[in-house]
Amino acid sequence: MLLSKDMSRGEALIAMLKSERRNVIFSIGSAVLCSLVEVLPWLCLLFSLEALVSEESPILYLSIFAIALFGRYGLYAFAIWMAHIAAYQIIQKARQHIVRALASMDIEYVRSQQRGDIEKRLSDDCQGLEPLIAHHGTDVINGVLMPILLTLVLTYIDWRLALVALLPLPVALGVQIMLMSGFRHRQQKYMEVVARMHQAQMEFLNSIGVMKLFSVDADSYLALSRTIRSHNKIVNGYTRVMVGAWVTFVTLAQSSMMFVVPVAILLFEIGDLTLVELVMAVCLSIGILKPWLDLTQVFSQIQQSFVSIDRLLPYFHQSRKSTTSYDGHLVSLSCDKLDVFRSGNHLLKNVCLEFHPGERITIEGESGSGKSSWLMTLNGFVAPMKGGWQINGTSINDWDDESRSLYIASVDQHVVFFSGSLRDNLAISKQVSTDDDLWELLSLLGLKSLVTELPNGLDTDIGEAERLFSGGEMQRLAIIRAALAKTPVLILDEATAHLDQLSEQRVLDGLREYHSEQIQLIISHRAMRVEHVERRLCVEAGTVKEVHYD
Repeated sequence: MLLSKDMSRGEALIAMLKSERRNVIFSIGSAVLCSLVEVLPWLCLLFSLEALVSEESPILYLSIFAIALFGRYGLYAFAIWMAHIAAYQIIQKARQHIVRALASMDIEYVRSQQRGDIEKRLSDDCQGLEPLIAHHGTDVINGVLMPILLTLVLTYIDWRLALVALLPLPVALGVQIMLMSGFRHRQQKYMEVVARMHQAQMEFLNSIGVMKLFSVDADSYLALSRTIRSHNKIVNGYTRVMVGAWVTFVTLAQSSMMFVVPVAILLFEIGDLTLVELVMAVCLSIGILKPWLDLTQVFSQIQQSFVSIDRLLPYFHQSRKSTTSYDGHLVSLSCDKLDVFRSGNHLLKNVCLEFHPGERITIEGESGSGKSSWLMTLNGFVAPMKGGWQINGTSINDWDDESRSLYIASVDQHVVFFSGSLRDNLAISKQVSTDDDLWELLSLLGLKSLVTELPNGLDTDIGEAERLFSGGEMQRLAIIRAALAKTPVLILDEATAHLDQLSEQRVLDGLREYHSEQIQLIISHRAMRVEHVERRLCVEAGTVKEVHYD
């Protein structure tokens, strides 16, 4: 499925359908045949009535009538079945596409997205494609073809009746389109409010314990209250438009039947219609109306599916930066005239430093001074406003995440593990590692005995390990994961916050023993007490300067 964020919603839908060409063709073909077969009962009814009037047997026509009904049922069921298969396959492909896109996006962009919004696109918006493809595709085909085919039958009876039946429908359709203008914008705004409400609900639930503890009206409660009011306001306006459009269309469309019946009676009176033709004309005028009304009922749902496509498009075909790597080892890591902005603040200005293999550097400074933001420009979490980092004299500003991962690993105080075994979580990097490497690091960082005592050792499920390990032990596991990547540069951003001073020093000594040539950049609230440090840096007043302690 080749999709691009530059596509229109129509182009994207066509591309999705092409990805399941076989099932879609079977579904469309069956739906068309279903509509053609559905005309047969009407013709059989007409011929049966004429046969009765002529005192002939209507058995043949009634038999065809019954066969046509069963055929119509089978074709409709097959069309819906094929449409569902196509829909589920397309939804799965769309989700896989978004997952791959997220994996290839810059870390900075991914971090800027709200988690609740991404979850909604993966779940609700992808699932929003299902009604359009699985259900409404067949309904649209039937809703378009049946009025045309029944009008042809009505033309067979009398062309004037067909003309009268058709006249109000273009007017009704035009009025509905006019009333529904701007629906896409309103629907998009509605979806944005729903996304904000979802995010506000998550924040409210996360903070409700603190709110009750201190008995205060927290910001999350106020945000939730505001989004609920916005939601109600938009829903009220949305409903007014939908109800107005629906009532107007139904009223105008029903006028078709109201016009056909009097005209048919008049033609019967002057002898241009038989009684059978009069009855069939009345029945057909109702039959012509029903598919249009059914089509109007699904119109808003179709629009919602199109809005889902609009929301998914930004995640399709994300361009990746060129991958750059060196065959040789890292010789130098430098920061050249780097400026950092964060939340509108100019945190750092003209930072120029150089680091070499084997150096351990601690970084200290007040909270909010820019320590983490500075190192985030190195691992790609934040883009520098000016200047940047260089490896072996070459700028890495244009490197993608995969290239950076060859040289830089980082650990912060927020430990994240995924479902699977302990081994799967630790040996996640592309760097080849063995169980010997794992056990060596577990021993160096003081976790070997704990892992040995686990029910299945390294094969223990991470969920069970998390219950048995403390916060500090889980932090050490995260550090082991980063160390196994064997990158020339390791960033520890408060990664030992849950450890006491002795445990912290043991971890750092173990890392040095495991990879003696690694550049270690360490942010720690105990930076002054970290031993065996080649350089100590302080972030203060928008600058990074080297400090010395006696």
